[in-house]
Amino acid sequence: MWNPIKRNRNIGTSKQGHGQNNKLTITQPYVVSKSFYERLATYHKFEKIINGHVFTFVIEATRKSCYHACSINDVEKMIENIPVSDYGELKLIVFRQPKRKEEILSPVWGRLIYYYEFEDNYFPAIIIEAVDYSRKFTWNRRKTQED
Repeated sequence: MWNPIKRNRNIGTSKQGHGQNNKLTITQPYVVSKSFYERLATYHKFEKIINGHVFTFVIEATRKSCYHACSINDVEKMIENIPVSDYGELKLIVFRQPKRKEEILSPVWGRLIYYYEFEDNYFPAIIIEAVDYSRKFTWNRRKTQED
């Protein structure tokens, strides 16, 4: 006969194992070989010629509360001041909107990717990520190369 007094008191507690397998990580689907910063949702692209070099600007739609650290015109002005010989194979400049989990786990203003896949082509890319300025942006005291 069932006796409620003799039930297991550890059900739902950390002693029984509750809460030990809920690590917060950025998911990587098995069917997609792209990294999380290469997967873009809705975007539009256009090309600009700066100092005789063609750059492709890719702009992903952002949330209402998120803004990029600089505009396309700001990037264009900065690139104009760089010598053309230093561009190398750089072609892509991506303005992307990170997902909320990515903002928590890997917050950055921008990235330099040497081998970025975009529309079945591989080029170096500068990625500028949108940031929600109403949230705190904190860094660890001990930084790694990824930070």
